[in-house]
Amino acid sequence: MMRRMILWALAVVLLAGARAGAAEEAAAPATRPAVDPTADRILHESCDFLAKTPALSVHAELWKDVVLPSGHKIQVTRSIDLAARRPDRLHVDARAHRKGRSIWYDGKTLTVLDRETNLYGTVDAPATIDQMVDMAATEYGITIPLEDLAVSDPYASAMKHVTAGGYFGEEPVLGVMCRHVAFSTDRIDWQLWVADSPQPLPQKLVISYKGEEQYPQYTFIFSKWNVSNRAADLAFQFIPPPGSGATPMMKKQDAGGNRP
Repeated sequence: MMRRMILWALAVVLLAGARAGAAEEAAAPATRPAVDPTADRILHESCDFLAKTPALSVHAELWKDVVLPSGHKIQVTRSIDLAARRPDRLHVDARAHRKGRSIWYDGKTLTVLDRETNLYGTVDAPATIDQMVDMAATEYGITIPLEDLAVSDPYASAMKHVTAGGYFGEEPVLGVMCRHVAFSTDRIDWQLWVADSPQPLPQKLVISYKGEEQYPQYTFIFSKWNVSNRAADLAFQFIPPPGSGATPMMKKQDAGGNRP
């Protein structure tokens, strides 16, 4: 999955200059994505709300398509819990049956625990969530689940790749009335359902991988949003679990990338 595209490939451009004049329209017609202004506004409102939230936590249920060597497509599930305290605290716990990966970042170090092997690696990390996310991806090939919810500017960080976007009306998601928007890039299509409320938080995200066999999808359902309480420092500090062991963190050329 492209960096910062899971869960949240929030990539659009502001259309404030869309009516600037015929000369500007003719100058770069191919560079402006065909994004519906309503979809752009809804996405921008949600991203701005997240960007202005100093601390947040959320639970997500993920349904992921897996294409077997036989060509048969099955669906597997996992849960993801994220807690963030900007600018320099992040904890993510991703679990599946008998498997899982947990991540702690405390502004100084990044620790990744493989729960299947009970092995963990710790490396020095830069001073902000944004810088840590970049380091994890570029140096270690690690895509942190739901990272786009925690970076300082979700809208700006993902706006580069969208080629089109639209608004598809209101729909309920588990009893919450939402506004349904969808966007496309060269590699993925993605849909987002945003709560129609003073807190325009994401309720559902669907990502489809266009260039892969059988067009696999990832579906996220978000719940247990908390944007009021700040998690204590202890939530972001790694304490080795019983029987665990330390192992060197593999560099990108050895580890490869991964989706959430």
